[in-house]
Amino acid sequence: MNYLKFTIDKLSVEDVLELVESSSCSPVSVSTDSPSGNFENKNVSSLLCETYEEKALKTLTDLCHGIRNQWQSVENIAIYHRVGRVPLKEVSFIIAVSSPHGADAIKAINSCTEQLKNLVPIWEKEMYEEDSTEWKENKDSLHSKPKPKRRKINLEQKVVVPYVPAHFQLIHATKAELHRRIEAFQKMKRNEVNVKNIAEFCTVDRSSEFICARIDSTMKSRTDSKGHVQVDRVLDTEYRRDQFSSKNFTKYIPPNGVGERLQNIETPLSFDKPVPIDIYRRIKLFEGRMLHLESISPEYAHFWDKVNTIYPKPIKKKKFSIEEIDALIKDLENQID
Repeated sequence: MNYLKFTIDKLSVEDVLELVESSSCSPVSVSTDSPSGNFENKNVSSLLCETYEEKALKTLTDLCHGIRNQWQSVENIAIYHRVGRVPLKEVSFIIAVSSPHGADAIKAINSCTEQLKNLVPIWEKEMYEEDSTEWKENKDSLHSKPKPKRRKINLEQKVVVPYVPAHFQLIHATKAELHRRIEAFQKMKRNEVNVKNIAEFCTVDRSSEFICARIDSTMKSRTDSKGHVQVDRVLDTEYRRDQFSSKNFTKYIPPNGVGERLQNIETPLSFDKPVPIDIYRRIKLFEGRMLHLESISPEYAHFWDKVNTIYPKPIKKKKFSIEEIDALIKDLENQID
């Protein structure tokens, strides 16, 4: 028979033994537990036990059924657990098992004690003398899962700079010098924007110290415009959607011959001004432009296309044999004599 109970009253071992004792059984196996007086260098005054009684009784019934299936000689099982505040030196639970075979009773009570701690929903809170409390963690419980360890990921950005030959490096300057150039460029652009804003919005005298560009600005309207932004409109009279003739596109066909070659040179050299029609004068301008670029930026000289450069043919040197050398030496000696 099973004797299962949760009570707030003080538990008595003698009363539980009377329930499970039988004339056909050997001495009863008993297991008890009581609060410890010290935990992690803290003085424990009492233990507070709480449970979900309906769920706990169902779990205890299944526990007893499993024990009887494993050890069929077990006759009586008693499990009494105290709830509420349990003072020191008082029993928190009692487990008693009676069986004709003493070995089966000992094995059954060990299994019952272990499953009571692991499966039954019972929570224990330790009350300390310092007016503090802490829930007691059951390390053997199957419901308590260890906290996952947090792995510290070291994220360090590594910049791999490929090797660049020195003759390909256009700018040779330190990091501080580069920052100085960037700041100077930003300052120059900011000043340009400020000057443009003053010309667009601020039409009053700016010499007074009691004015501010954010609150003392007025829009200066442009001629024939409702806003301050200049708008240009272009009427395309040469090309229309219904135009099918290709005569208008003949002027976009590049010229052939020398004119085309000269235009191909003018484009990379940035000739934005009108050039003379005379070919020789145009070539003279190209040569002057290239010499100017090479003088101010010699590092760009290796970028010029030197495929078509005509180099002088090397002079082939005559190779003399030993006999010819001996003959020349002999002739020289005869001339000296």
